[in-house]
Amino acid sequence: MSPRTLVAGIALGRLALGAVLMAAPRKVVGPGWIGAEAERPAAGVLLRAVGARDVAIAAGTLLALRQGSALKPWVAAGAIADGTDFVATLAAGQAIPPQARAGVGVLAGGGFGSQLGLLRALDA
Repeated sequence: MSPRTLVAGIALGRLALGAVLMAAPRKVVGPGWIGAEAERPAAGVLLRAVGARDVAIAAGTLLALRQGSALKPWVAAGAIADGTDFVATLAAGQAIPPQARAGVGVLAGGGFGSQLGLLRALDA
């Protein structure tokens, strides 16, 4: 699979996740990530902001793919976002449900590592 195809797949996943976070932050992803804290109205604000961040990164990436413009800045932005989600979730420790820590480890940690690899591949 080409690096561009992988970048597109990651962007589409980010777009879907971001859209869900924006539309229903306290219903689907929020409780699975931060547990009961997702029910607090203030948490909805932050979860929507994270969703908007992901939608913006995904939209920029997909537009860059379509126009044939530089992908590296968008892939780097995604890597930074995913790396931050991963580290912040782990740093919160037991305040985050164990299943959520594992899920974020797979999704955000995997996304971070994948995008670092893609940054190298896009140099080639």
